[in-house]
Amino acid sequence: MLGACALVAGCATPPAPAPEPPAAAPAPAPVLSAPACPACNDRSDEVARLRQEIAARDAELRDLRSSQREQVRAVQESTREVTRAKARVRRLATQADAASYLAEVEVGLESARGAAATPSPLLGLARAFLEGAQAPFAQGDYAAAMDRAAQAEQLVTAALAGAPSSSRTRVAGEVLLQAGIPLKSRADGRLRASPAPRAPVVATLGRDTALVAHAYKGDWMRVETDDGKVGWLPQADLAAR
Repeated sequence: MLGACALVAGCATPPAPAPEPPAAAPAPAPVLSAPACPACNDRSDEVARLRQEIAARDAELRDLRSSQREQVRAVQESTREVTRAKARVRRLATQADAASYLAEVEVGLESARGAAATPSPLLGLARAFLEGAQAPFAQGDYAAAMDRAAQAEQLVTAALAGAPSSSRTRVAGEVLLQAGIPLKSRADGRLRASPAPRAPVVATLGRDTALVAHAYKGDWMRVETDDGKVGWLPQADLAAR
């Protein structure tokens, strides 16, 4: 009996060994932080500040450009409205209105002649336009007479703006006329790209070439030919037509 029990006990399966504990994960390598650099930090802050300032200036510049374009459009529209209003006034002018306006331009012309040390050629052109207003006035065409007088008035204004004087500064840029003034070239000449004697030549003009003046600067007028060429001529080279 004991022998059988011993035999049974000897045939029993031995117990399984205990599992080994899992290997511990390696410790992460320590991260070495860069040493503090006050100068580097200051530069980074300065770069960030400058970038922010540039962005603000760019936004401000865009706003100013937009505002400037709106102002230019407003001025141009106001100028057109004034021109249209003056044209309506001239169309409805009576004999008294035309006579008063012609006299007013005459006074301005004589005043400009007396104030100028060296009379501008534009004053001679203004005189020609003012004298040209007498015929339509005599015929009862008061609108046409006032148109001629208005052109003479613009030439007087251009002459005063371009004339050197101790109390008057030269025009920095070209000044647009309210309406084109019909002129012609006094002699053979050269139409230049800018108001300067050595500026590139746009076209060669013959004597009595029909022109329309649109602006002035100093002693120059910006004119356009019948075939669309635009350039500058000295005032002395222009005559009324």
